[in-house]
Amino acid sequence: MTLRHSLATLAFVLSQWQSIAAQAPPANMLEIRANTPTWVNGCLDLTVERVNVSTQSDYLPDWEGVTFWVSTKMMHHDPTRKAEEFWLVFYGLSDNVSYDAHQLAAGSKTTDHFCLPETFALVSKAEKTRRQIVVRGRVRIAANYFPTEEHWRTNKAELEKHMPILWRSPSASLEIPLPCLPRSECVDCKAAPLITEGERVVIPDVFRFDEDWNERGQALADSLYQQHPACKN
Repeated sequence: MTLRHSLATLAFVLSQWQSIAAQAPPANMLEIRANTPTWVNGCLDLTVERVNVSTQSDYLPDWEGVTFWVSTKMMHHDPTRKAEEFWLVFYGLSDNVSYDAHQLAAGSKTTDHFCLPETFALVSKAEKTRRQIVVRGRVRIAANYFPTEEHWRTNKAELEKHMPILWRSPSASLEIPLPCLPRSECVDCKAAPLITEGERVVIPDVFRFDEDWNERGQALADSLYQQHPACKN
């Protein structure tokens, strides 16, 4: 698969994620619970429980079953438009696709331990930039599930025929505030990180070793910091 095709596929996948996250109905079978996260040696240590609160079994997908979104402040290219909140998925995405799911009995739970990074890379294909931003502020934990085995198998069959359409299933979510980094460079360490229009996470991180993209990304980060010096990304 060419890089251009991979990026086009990724763009479609991420647009589907944004649409599904925005339109997902309220969850009534699955509940997410999380402990208070702490920063330990550059890692946001977090335990997440997915609890089946219904009276029947549901099915949890193995592929991207739990994803993490950070609330960002998106700056528009048009200076007359005000910055707005934008939820950006930054962890839990994978290009190792699996269509398997496991049964979660009524009243039972599954527990996962996560180590979230201090920073993650954002790429703008339009501006040809790649840069790191800090994980801070608020995070939304999202988890997909299937209410029946038939629902899961039907989705699996559709995915196998029409990849890269994502799981179309109900989801549960939980928002949590993040503790400040031990060495935060922010006046307000709980402020949402700044992004610009078109910046997204790329999976896999194919521009990691591209010096030109990273140099332009650093210039963008410096420019944002000069305009909004309250917090350095």
